[in-house]
Amino acid sequence: MDIELLTFYNVENFYPSDQDSVGTYHSGLYNWDDYKYRLKVRKISNIFQSIEEDYEQLPSIIGLAEIGAKSVLEDLTNENSPINDYEIIYQSSKDSRNLSVALLFDRKKFTLLKYQTLQFQLDKEKKFDTRDILQTEFLYQEKKLHIFVIHLPSKRNQDAKKDQRNFIIEKLKETFQELFDKGEAIVLMGDFNENPDNEAVQELLLDKNGKQVLNNPFESLFNANQFSTYHGKKGVCFDQIIYPEKQLIEQFSLRSIKAEIYNSPRLRNKNNKNNNYPFRTYSGSRYVGGYSDHFPVILKLIGKSLS
Repeated sequence: MDIELLTFYNVENFYPSDQDSVGTYHSGLYNWDDYKYRLKVRKISNIFQSIEEDYEQLPSIIGLAEIGAKSVLEDLTNENSPINDYEIIYQSSKDSRNLSVALLFDRKKFTLLKYQTLQFQLDKEKKFDTRDILQTEFLYQEKKLHIFVIHLPSKRNQDAKKDQRNFIIEKLKETFQELFDKGEAIVLMGDFNENPDNEAVQELLLDKNGKQVLNNPFESLFNANQFSTYHGKKGVCFDQIIYPEKQLIEQFSLRSIKAEIYNSPRLRNKNNKNNNYPFRTYSGSRYVGGYSDHFPVILKLIGKSLS
């Protein structure tokens, strides 16, 4: 291995056009239809093509958020797609917006051992209505690698789900600790709905003794005013990939690991006023025909053979 690319991408309300449970997307407010859906499939597929052109290879792991059905993933990996031979890992969540996370992977490089979905519910009396966490276990270079894909509860309604979000992070930390104690490698990718400097996200990096065991390179990117999405006029870096750097480097014979926000001009607004913003599918209720309201984030695993 010279370079391996791991990517996470929140693809913004990616529903199929024939789904009845989408809510406002079928109410006439958004006018979501088959033409717009097919256009979005082509646009998201083209992003992977762009990554291949810019990095000279496709990402071998692709974590996704805001997937409305398995059929979306099947269309993304159709015969005309650059990732047409990638395997799909998906299970529908009990999310109130009918959205879930998913993972696509290059079966020539990774062997799936097993996967499961996790639900961490703060209040058992309430209905669970957020995205499940996808936990996957792969064999990679004859060693185990656990990859988690998450999309934590949003800040909607004056951040009503903040406690639930913090509780999930706390439970994730316990899950990681168990794997870390066994010496097994882990990667967490997703939309945290928090910036890297958030207290709960910072706590996630520490073991039970308060020692830092996980690395979050997106904190330095965020501090350098690099953003994965925008809330109004405020840049945020909710999309992050977290991992134990020393462990990954040693177990997979890496020279280094680098993180990037893939904010290619192709994915950005074309107008000068907001040309740093992602070119999104919708702006409020207005269809604008872009890709997503988030940029993909990329982790580069760089082998020792590269200088």
